[in-house]
Amino acid sequence: MVPSVADPEASLGQVLVARARNASPSRLVLDVVGGGSIAGVAVWARSGGWPVLASAGTCFAAYGVWALAERELTGDFAPGPSVEQRVLRGIRAAAAIAGLSAFAALLFSMLGIALGTIIS
Repeated sequence: MVPSVADPEASLGQVLVARARNASPSRLVLDVVGGGSIAGVAVWARSGGWPVLASAGTCFAAYGVWALAERELTGDFAPGPSVEQRVLRGIRAAAAIAGLSAFAALLFSMLGIALGTIIS
């Protein structure tokens, strides 16, 4: 289990950063591989409710990529922004955008299933 953030007023970002720093790298790789696999199979199979599975899998994969980049950015770097830091920041930003987009798609697809076909 990952210890929670000590501050009860911590924001979601602070909680996610703490979880990313305390999670093992193998767990984060499992998030990336497992989430990507679930999303890929859901898109390939296109069974009932596949947008929910694809969005949830993409959320896990994006979190894993974001967390791995976050862990690497907390390492020791030479003073001043290096090319490696810029690349890691770009990866982290792209993963955050993908994760937020997948989360929004997850919410809307679940809402679509919950509402069903409503004829007005």
